[in-house]
This record gives sequence, structure tokens and C-alpha cells, in this order.
Amino acid sequence: MTEARPERTHALVVGAERYGAGPSWDLPGPAADARRFTAWLRGRGVPAAHISLLLAPLPGTGGPEVDVPEGTAGREAVQEVLTRRLPALEGDLLWVFWGGHGVTDPQGHRRLFYADAGPDDRRNLDLDAWLTAFTTDLVPGFRRQIWLVDSCQTFVEDLMLARSLPQDLPPGGDRLPGREQFVLLAAAPGQRAANDPVGRTGAFSRTVLAALAAPDGTGAWPPDMGALADTVLREFTGDGQRPTSLWHRSWAGDEHRLDASAASPAPARPAADAAPPQAPAPTAAAVPAARSGEPVPDAGLAALIGLLAGWPSMTDQNQRQLVLGMLPADLAGAIPRLGAARPDIISIVRSCRRHPGGLAALVEALTLLEPGSLEQRELAEWAERWLGPRPGGVPA
Repeated sequence: MTEARPERTHALVVGAERYGAGPSWDLPGPAADARRFTAWLRGRGVPAAHISLLLAPLPGTGGPEVDVPEGTAGREAVQEVLTRRLPALEGDLLWVFWGGHGVTDPQGHRRLFYADAGPDDRRNLDLDAWLTAFTTDLVPGFRRQIWLVDSCQTFVEDLMLARSLPQDLPPGGDRLPGREQFVLLAAAPGQRAANDPVGRTGAFSRTVLAALAAPDGTGAWPPDMGALADTVLREFTGDGQRPTSLWHRSWAGDEHRLDASAASPAPARPAADAAPPQAPAPTAAAVPAARSGEPVPDAGLAALIGLLAGWPSMTDQNQRQLVLGMLPADLAGAIPRLGAARPDIISIVRSCRRHPGGLAALVEALTLLEPGSLEQRELAEWAERWLGPRPGGVPA
């Protein structure tokens, strides 16, 4: 395979942290990761004029200063690059890096939300459709492409968004021979990607950037992407935050789901993405308490969420991160993290319910916060009712 040249490389880099849907969709990390990836490209000699950097950052996003102008990550700005700028260019290599919220639709297509996705217009990019479009004469100038996507791929039905998800497809084109796409996604369909809101980075992005920055002794451009995929998977089967699985298409076009489950089992059901809850939980009076060994019903979940949302310590992002640090690594790594306190608590509690023993582990971690307080007594009462007593009378 002929080596490409950095000076003939182009890139589209997108990082969406703030959305039109409101603060419940805030996702600290993707914009900072986008800047880090841009800095890496510049350090490898890719011209600043060849990089389209589109961001929707939260205040205090961070990331390195870069000498590339920043545009917005809304639909019109992204479409301008995809449908006008890139089709008019020609180069040895195209990089596409995207960080933000995503879902999988009922047809199995991966959807990535634009930053201006709102409650009444959840505008999104159909990733699978655009991957196909970039192998046609719509974009004839880039025979070789690398796509890196750090996004959840939760099933849209689980978020109750299937009926409100608009479809926005690229125009058709004729397939061209010799197109080579390398694609690496932070999650397979139905799975989620881990995010660290305190460190303002995605677990996938952090690992990919570290692998890209590591010297390989060859200086080849692009780096050995097959070796990078292997490195990323090895990192995700260790301790710490990680997605359940990766999705990978090699240069040759063969596709793989790369499971990180060798070290620990995946949760039985996919966790919800960052979209806010679409339906109220049943009241406690409507649902009986769980018997020992049974899953905690929605009423118990709603009671725990309401309890934790009132804890002063749990309104602090660093304190929530401390609690997650005390959970088993496979559980902590499977929890989608949201910026605002209440949506983040909802995500933590719901994810723990899906993990065997997860709620008991969460309660045990929470007992280290605010010891002797009224909140702790209420937590003990909740555990006694919904989890049942442990041997010796200690709440689970």
C-alpha cells in the first residue's frame, strides 16, 4: 500500500459537547478531544488549511490551543464540509474524527447527533449512509479514508426516540473502485461508549490519541491502523472506563465487532444514552417492593434517584466520580456519563440496575459519603425495602 503524505492529507474534526436539546444533553469531553486530535494532526505536518474543526464546546472545555479556525458543529456547518468542501478537494488521505452523542436506528444505521439537535428536531447524520457516499463519485478525491467515531450507539428504541428521529440522507452516487476506508467506532450497535466528564475526554478518544502519539519507529503516514485497533482493544480489556465493544472495518473492507468482554461480562441490556427520560416512572404506590433476588422495579429506581438528587455531595461532579471509582471496573466503565447532576445520577442508577449486584455496589460506595447523616439513614431504609437485608440484618 502506497504511503500517503501529510501535506496531502485533509481532515474533518467534530466535537459536540453542547446541544440544542438543552443542558440534560451536555457531554464534557468531545470538543477537548477534537482539539487534541487536531493538535496531533498539526504535529504530524497536516496543514492547518486542510483541517475543518467544528465544535460545540461547553464553558471551560479545555484541550490544547490550535492554530486552526473553529467552526460550529451544527447541521449546516457539517453539511457544508461534507457536500461542498471535501468533494472539491483531492488528496492522499482523509481523516474524519467525530465525538458526541449517537444512537442506532431500527434499521441498524448509526446516527450521530448534530450540535443543534433539539427537542423538536433531533437532527442527525446517518453515519452508514455517509460512509457509503464517500466511496462514490460524490467524493472522488480521497481513495483512502480513516474514520474514528467516539459515540454511544444505544438502540434508539430504548430512548423512545424512534418516531422523532428524522432521516437526512446524502445524494446518491456511483461506487468507485479502489476505495479504502478504515473505520473504528467506540461502540457496536446497541452498546455505549464510556466518557470521563471530570477529565473531559472519552475513554475511546483518550486511548486512540495515546496510541497515535506513541512512536512506532517508522514514521509511516498514516500510522499502522490495524496495530492501532489491536492496541485500543487491549487497553479496553484492562481496568478502568471502557466501552463494551468496538466496531472496526479494516482497509480491506472486512468488518468486526471487537468485544472487550474477555475481562468482564457485558451488562445484560444496553444502557440509555444521554437523551433525557421520555416517560415518568411509576409511583411507589403503584409498584410493590422487590423481593430478594428480583430486579428493583421502576418505583424503587425513581425513589433512589430522587433521594440522591437531594444529596449535596451528589450534586458535585467530582464527588460522583469518586463514587464511581469505588464501583467494580466493569460496572463503572459501562455507565454513560452526563454533565448535569440529575441526568448523570439517572444514568448511574439505571446502569447499576442492569448490572448484576450493581445497585448493592452503588449503595456500598455511597455509604462513604456524608456518614451519620439523615441522607444515610434514608439510604439504609431504601436499601432495606428494595434490596432486602443481607445476612446479619445489614442492608444490601
